[in-house]
Amino acid sequence: MGYKKGEREEFLEAQKKIQEQLKEKSFLPLYLLYGEEDYLLSYYKKAFFQAFSENEGINCMVVEELPPTDELISAVETLPFFAPYRLMVFQGKSSGRKKLSEEFIQYLKNSPKETVLLFIEEKVDKRSSLYKVVKERGLCLACMEQDQAFLQRFALQQLKKEGKKIRENVLGLLLSRSGSSLYRIVNACKNCVDYIGDEEEITQEAVEAVVEKLPEDRVFDLIEALGRGDQEKVFQYYGDLLRLEEKPAKIQNLIRKNVEKLLVVREYLTEGLREREMESRLSMDSWRVRKYIAQARTYTQSGLQSLFHSLLRLEEENRKGRISDSLALELLLANQAENLLP
Repeated sequence: MGYKKGEREEFLEAQKKIQEQLKEKSFLPLYLLYGEEDYLLSYYKKAFFQAFSENEGINCMVVEELPPTDELISAVETLPFFAPYRLMVFQGKSSGRKKLSEEFIQYLKNSPKETVLLFIEEKVDKRSSLYKVVKERGLCLACMEQDQAFLQRFALQQLKKEGKKIRENVLGLLLSRSGSSLYRIVNACKNCVDYIGDEEEITQEAVEAVVEKLPEDRVFDLIEALGRGDQEKVFQYYGDLLRLEEKPAKIQNLIRKNVEKLLVVREYLTEGLREREMESRLSMDSWRVRKYIAQARTYTQSGLQSLFHSLLRLEEENRKGRISDSLALELLLANQAENLLP
């Protein structure tokens, strides 16, 4: 899940403000970080702790389990120790799933500015009282899946820190294999740096040697092999996915999602849509759209529809308990290759 229209500009503006405040150590009373991009959540959490690390972190407090509201308010009103601010961190995953009381949230409208409250959540309802209070008195930062331009800059920064260079086409390969997860990009860059040693440039060979393909891309290869009627490759890719401990039900779901996108792209090609228009409609990065276009052109519309309907039939049989996940998928892979041939 990425940003909706207008949300990326909000993210960039909020990110700029939060970085300035961390640098100047001049804080608002409330912050809310949320989203599925764990790297960004972790990065800013560490940055806040570092900003409050003086006096052996005595002015830092992590709320593991929510106490009664009166005790929580008392903790917020505790004055900082020889410093302008103290920090209290509330992390949704570690707070026992117990929710903040409405009384406490209303209290936050006038909580002391000397106590900085940092809330970290995976999901947030923008209609909630907490979101509205933080939006009014503090800063909300949505840490969602980033776009291709951000991912490119991020990867280049990781490599620059190590004194390494990379060509544009090789960077594209690295990102296609590491996907949109910033943690995976960090690991991919580190592995490539370790692989080339004292060499200055990250090569295509290095990326192919140490950066594993994503399950989604292995599924893409599997569908491509189905399209060629190459049963040997089909089951080779299927075996690779099983070795990555991907469950048959998930593999089947990934195949269905890929085929759905291929059907849409095939329809767009028939309508004469340009690549950029497809990017916008599909909310997909350009390199991935190009992959779908290239693959869609190798299939017949009827072949893709046949595969899609077979997937739906087998899913229905599986839901009714007439066939197992693994057998349903293996029957699909064994029987559908010839139907996809142009």
